[in-house]
Amino acid sequence: MKILNQILTLSSNDQGTVVVGEGVNLEGKIDNSKDTNIYGQYSGLISSDSLCISKSGELKGEVSAEHLSIEGEVEGEIKAGDLYIRSSAKVKGIIKYKNIDIQPGAIITAELIKTI
Repeated sequence: MKILNQILTLSSNDQGTVVVGEGVNLEGKIDNSKDTNIYGQYSGLISSDSLCISKSGELKGEVSAEHLSIEGEVEGEIKAGDLYIRSSAKVKGIIKYKNIDIQPGAIITAELIKTI
């Protein structure tokens, strides 16, 4: 499987959707996206209305999203309105949230900070 290594700054397309596909290794900044889906490896900053990190997804960096669902691995600082941490998730870092739902089985090594 060929791995793509790039350093990019991405902005959302006309539909406002950004997808990092499985097998892709991407580093950069995603800003003002409506929907972002991470199936591969991403390192950097993400600002998105809705962000989904799939079971195969890995993210290292800073994340800001109104709606965030984590099934894969995340390491860094998370700022979320509604945060859903699924049973397959591994999360490490600092988590700032308004609402949180953690399924049994999730592995969390993080400081949790409830915001208003």
